[in-house]
Amino acid sequence: MLRVSLGLFGLYTLYAIAGALAQKSGSTLPFKLGDVGEFLLVLASCTALIVHLVRLELQAPGQPRQTLWQVLDENAERYAMLVFYVFVCVVIVQEVLRRFVLNFSSAWAEETARYAFIYLGYVGAAYAVKERAHIRFDILINRLPDRLKGWLYILAEVSTALFAMIAIYWSWHSIQKLIEFDGLTPVLRISKVYFEFAVPLGFALVLVRCVQAIMRDLSDLRAGRPVYVGKAMFEE
Repeated sequence: MLRVSLGLFGLYTLYAIAGALAQKSGSTLPFKLGDVGEFLLVLASCTALIVHLVRLELQAPGQPRQTLWQVLDENAERYAMLVFYVFVCVVIVQEVLRRFVLNFSSAWAEETARYAFIYLGYVGAAYAVKERAHIRFDILINRLPDRLKGWLYILAEVSTALFAMIAIYWSWHSIQKLIEFDGLTPVLRISKVYFEFAVPLGFALVLVRCVQAIMRDLSDLRAGRPVYVGKAMFEE
């Protein structure tokens, strides 16, 4: 997959250089990818790179064999965040090079980087729920008995799940309106649904992780174990 990633990005690089040379010479390229084509080419390159890194991680010596479901349950958000993060970094860097080296900027880079960052944030919110890493004031809760602390964590997860369900409902309402009125993005001119879907998707993942956290906490309480508290702020 590394060769696929490098090959796709190399193809994109050659296309960008050819486009810049064609613009300077006043000629036209025999074919054009368009903004959507360039965007998909870079996204596919970044995705292939992350797939390669994930395969290396799963095949590392001493790594226990896991089913696909176990892998996704453990790291689905983390892998998705890596794709979006790498995409944002690659798009920003290549756009700087295109502007100041080739003097031939793209129209799609700023728009897609912004939407990828939105996906990154909402998917990251679900991962933070899983790791119990959201900002919280734990000065008082850490002084409570373990059992009471567990019930307070469950109450917090239930509240978060209720908020997620409300957010899913209203964000899906927005999605329906976009479909009804055929809302398009300013540059790519494709449906905004593909990008606005980050909101219901993120909160759906939050809801799933809340349910898992509640089940985990209830299991710990029944077994007499301290509940999982995650990392404290500024903890190494």
